[in-house]
Amino acid sequence: MNVEKLLVVRDLKKHFTQKKKFLETTSAPVRAVDGISFTLHKGETLGIVGESGCGKSTAARTLLRLIEPTSGQANFCGINLFDLKEAEMRNLRREMQIIFQDPYSSVNPRRRIGHILQEPFEIHGFQNKRKNAEKATQLLEQVGLAADYFNRYPHELSGGQLQRVGIARAIALNPKLIVADEPVSALDVSIQAQVINLLLDLKEKLDISYLFISHDLGVVEYFCDQVAVMYLGKIVEIADREQIYNSPQHPYTVALLNAIPRLDSSERSKQKTPLHGDVPNPANPPKGCAFHGRCPVKEERCEREIPALKEVAVGHHVACFLKH
Repeated sequence: MNVEKLLVVRDLKKHFTQKKKFLETTSAPVRAVDGISFTLHKGETLGIVGESGCGKSTAARTLLRLIEPTSGQANFCGINLFDLKEAEMRNLRREMQIIFQDPYSSVNPRRRIGHILQEPFEIHGFQNKRKNAEKATQLLEQVGLAADYFNRYPHELSGGQLQRVGIARAIALNPKLIVADEPVSALDVSIQAQVINLLLDLKEKLDISYLFISHDLGVVEYFCDQVAVMYLGKIVEIADREQIYNSPQHPYTVALLNAIPRLDSSERSKQKTPLHGDVPNPANPPKGCAFHGRCPVKEERCEREIPALKEVAVGHHVACFLKH
């Protein structure tokens, strides 16, 4: 079946310049995102996972041009996002929205919920205030909130309720793509399931595709169709959900999956030794494979050469010499 490609990313890089320290003549850039490539098809959800600092959120914000890329291409519906001027990008934002991690800091605390939900319409030229108010009320109902939330302020809502407002704002203009940047990590576990099920329901009803950023592999397994594993600014493994969870190939992916808590004691006993050490400094990455300093199965070659992301099975790509 030929599925339409919604977002095609090729060799995306985002390097940040550091301030020079005293007596330094040069300063190495921080390679937050260092050449990632992936394809998101219409109607799919791609999860990007990895430890904190691996570049997940930076990649997402760069794709939305909230921060500018260093290099690379990102084709959305056949349009290279990085070639667009500011006005052109602003028009395209109707098709691309974001749900932020912290629901409290993502809204203006001085504005009522109804005003927050009307803002997308006002920004994009919908000037009929009555219709905008009606649409805002409908959005509240779509995300499971009563109409009387329209006149409340953000501080009157719980974190879960306010994240529903963030979701309502994201779907206001019927986007094709929503970037969900750890949308449930700040919520109680009991509320997380409700919000994830809401996102799945909206996906089916509105034909939305998601780019889902998370460090919770349990949530990703439940929510995502495809999974990309990032380490130190690079994708080290990408495949569909079943391949990643049933047959992980990269040692880092295996370690992440082994770190998932198990209720069954027999499952816990099967877990391997957890990773030791920290993620290297992205301003001074190690030579060769970035993971070799923590890898339990490394070879001498891993310390000298950088493995390319290669297909080891249909749709399953891995950056590891042991799997090539």
